[in-house]
Amino acid sequence: MSTMLEPEGTYEGVPAYHYDNTASGPVLSHHQRWDEIAATHSGFRSSIARGYWVVTDGAAVQEALQDWRTFSSKSVTALDPDPKFLWIPEMLDPPVHTQWRRLLGREFSPNAVAAREPEIRRVAAEMIDRLTGAGGADVLDEFARRFPTLIFLRLMGLPEEDLDKFLGWVHNMLHLSYEQDPDRSRQLAAITEASAYFEEQIALRRQAPRDDLLSRAMTWEIDGEPISDRDMHAFCVLMFQAGLDTVPISVGWALYHFAGHPEQRAAIVADPSLIPTSVEEILRVYSFVIPARKATKDVEIGGCPVKSGEMVMLPLAVSNRDPARYENPFEVDLNRKTSNHIAFGSGPHRCLGSHLARLELNVAIEEWHQRIPDYRIADGQDLEETGNMYGLKSLRLEW
Repeated sequence: MSTMLEPEGTYEGVPAYHYDNTASGPVLSHHQRWDEIAATHSGFRSSIARGYWVVTDGAAVQEALQDWRTFSSKSVTALDPDPKFLWIPEMLDPPVHTQWRRLLGREFSPNAVAAREPEIRRVAAEMIDRLTGAGGADVLDEFARRFPTLIFLRLMGLPEEDLDKFLGWVHNMLHLSYEQDPDRSRQLAAITEASAYFEEQIALRRQAPRDDLLSRAMTWEIDGEPISDRDMHAFCVLMFQAGLDTVPISVGWALYHFAGHPEQRAAIVADPSLIPTSVEEILRVYSFVIPARKATKDVEIGGCPVKSGEMVMLPLAVSNRDPARYENPFEVDLNRKTSNHIAFGSGPHRCLGSHLARLELNVAIEEWHQRIPDYRIADGQDLEETGNMYGLKSLRLEW
């Protein structure tokens, strides 16, 4: 069934839609809507809240992400051009962003990530082993949300017993719709609670540093000065969101995909060397991140006459599912040779944790299919995805 919206008219000569990207919907409805709009427009105006521009030309999305001077990261939420909070380093532009990235790069380098593989594989195997005899489960709650999150908590040195509290905060930060939180007060409250939590964690490490990322980050300097507690809080809140949301969403999409494609599932079970390509394809086809940037000057992009100070939404899916870039772009192809997708973004803000994310995804798929090679989507569930970051709300599988 078509998910296409009817245009409300035009705005400065560009089609206008009342398109709320934060609203939840049936599984894959956001992806299908982007496909349909991108096939007819290079950009449009959303009338949600104060309004913002949306670029739906794949090449233009990548161009904007790479042009940080014109499209600033000082705000990364289309609904909120003047945020009351700061996420470090996501909401910084070069050159300060570059300093943060260089320091963080040591922690997320290929070698640093590879050293963690035995622990990552052990955690995944233990979690899956506990599920094998159950005959079925909501695999998001029982595995996808817990496996990468546990790895992240250990990396940061945070108590594992606080996991459920963290997941609640992340939900309110990233997955509330505009209707649920029109003034962003619930989002801000979650950010405030998380910041207070990290204030306590930072104070503990000031007294007694540990062998974890949080302690090491507190020794860094930016522009020759120690990082302030305020900036440490902003850094922690961002790392917390990134570590507790993105990889869990991707693991969920991988299990959803292979549950619905038994022939591909059989292929990766028979030949695990296909798994790395399957990871890249799932990241591409099920792209769920929708960055936004704030224009620093008047500019036209995707046919949109953007004014300085206005927000521009840049959905990665329109680039990663672009028929001009990929043959059969909406299909996971286990033999595809091209892997130049931008599921991890593009430009100076390309995801610094991509090496860790890739390793976790490969390990999750390998270990799962070694133990539970045959499974299916359980009957009697209407699968929905969240808005804003397109992750499944729940996914019950049977085996």
